[in-house]
Amino acid sequence: MENFQTPFNSNTTTANEALKSLGSLFKSEKKKLQEIRTGVKTDHETFQTSISSQISKLQDELTKESNLKDSLSLKSEEVKELSVKLNTS
Repeated sequence: MENFQTPFNSNTTTANEALKSLGSLFKSEKKKLQEIRTGVKTDHETFQTSISSQISKLQDELTKESNLKDSLSLKSEEVKELSVKLNTS
């Protein structure tokens, strides 16, 4: 039985060291994945903020354009009325 005890102890020690090494490797990989996740989350939030800002600018420009169109339409009607008055006089 003693013949097997020494190799068993050696194998157990080697296996335990390998498991500790593997555990450290997993912890390291988990940390790297968390850093990547944080980076992606930050990039996503920055992108969303940028898109929201651009949409707001476009909405503002559209409102201005719509107001300008309405103003031009009113001026056009005024010009038509003046033209009719001039032609009938």
